Amino acid sequence: MVYSPLNGISAVINKTGVIELKKQLHLMQLNQAESGSALYDLAYKICTNTLLNINCKTGGLNPEFLGIIPTRACNGACNYCDFNEGKTSTEVMSLKMAAGITNWYFDLSDKLQREIVAIHFFGGEPMVASEVIEVVVHKARMMASENKIITSFEITTNGQYAETKARFLGQYFNRVILSLDGTAEVQNQHRPLKNGKESFDNAVKTARIISHSQAELCLRACVSSLNVDFMEQITRWFCETFNPSVINFEGLCSTTYSRAMKIFPPNPYKFAENFIKAREVGKDYGIEVIYSSDVGSQPTVSSCPVGKDTVIFSPDGLISSCYFMPQRWRDVGLEFSLGTINDDGIVKIDQSIVNAIRDVVLDKTRCSKCFCQWNCAGGCHVGNTFPGSSTDYNDFCQQTRIISVSSMLSDLGLHNMTIDLLQDNRTMKKLAMNRSDLLNDFNCG
Repeated sequence: MVYSPLNGISAVINKTGVIELKKQLHLMQLNQAESGSALYDLAYKICTNTLLNINCKTGGLNPEFLGIIPTRACNGACNYCDFNEGKTSTEVMSLKMAAGITNWYFDLSDKLQREIVAIHFFGGEPMVASEVIEVVVHKARMMASENKIITSFEITTNGQYAETKARFLGQYFNRVILSLDGTAEVQNQHRPLKNGKESFDNAVKTARIISHSQAELCLRACVSSLNVDFMEQITRWFCETFNPSVINFEGLCSTTYSRAMKIFPPNPYKFAENFIKAREVGKDYGIEVIYSSDVGSQPTVSSCPVGKDTVIFSPDGLISSCYFMPQRWRDVGLEFSLGTINDDGIVKIDQSIVNAIRDVVLDKTRCSKCFCQWNCAGGCHVGNTFPGSSTDYNDFCQQTRIISVSSMLSDLGLHNMTIDLLQDNRTMKKLAMNRSDLLNDFNCG
């Protein structure tokens, strides 16, 4: 496969074709290539196509959305939670601060001449501080009406609250990203509640309420060694029971606590294989099954808010580009704090840090020769490709490479080649671990 993501090119050719393509590219560098030669047109497109936009930010602050963390507190006690620093937190954002944030973002959006104001809520569990969410939502809707613009609300949630709160989300939110990891046995082992109760029934109840509302339901399932072999069944159950707009599978990130609880990440080859099968199940129901680091329609420099000028406000007034707690970034030598807001709504943001973060996401040594560089963008900047991290492909890299190739083959109408790949362990491992995908490094001998 020849893949040039910044030129919008993907093609399947044989080894003879690769040799000829390398020859044509070399001749073009010497201005000696002749039109009409074999693969001249492909080489010409690779050399001359206008590069696609890779979303590199320049100039003043231009956030893709406003992020709000109403509280770091959570009613869950997930056995794989990687937000452990906030598990004991009880701090809740003041309603005055929440109103000030809304005012500031509408003022900024007006200066940027935005037609849509997008606001996302993260946690902890954001609905633990539902009154903060209500203030922001109702104030934003009022200001949008006055200024004749559109609001868009999104929340990432565990669904562990009363029906009235679920119905509020269904009525006022555009998108609800709900965590549900599969069967009751897996869900309750992965995601128990703080009070020792099980989380499955309430998560299902909330999912049903959202699925019958005007909000878009996105089901997010964390995959460990416990449920990796059941991704097809989980997909079929999700589709038949909730009819979500999207099903998002994510591999578990190992933590000290998850290992102590004997919950381990999935084998990356099993994850990739079962995700690809689950995606085909989703197609049968007309429902999109996604992996967040998969090949997309546009190249990207970051798979998360970091580097996209996103502003995320925490309960203590810190403004950052990442929803992890600050100690997590600083432990790996990163600084993602952008500024502060006080109780009077005065926002101070350091543009020099905004510029520095824009540069951080482009500096990925491990990714420099990987064909996934412009789709997964190194994954999590804090947990996966932080400064000084290993240049070796880890489990995340390996499963991402396999899934991405499968997606490109499917887009070319060659899904049967994916089936062949999944049945050939030797080739699959060779693909997953190939140290350089650069055409200049390809051995044609």
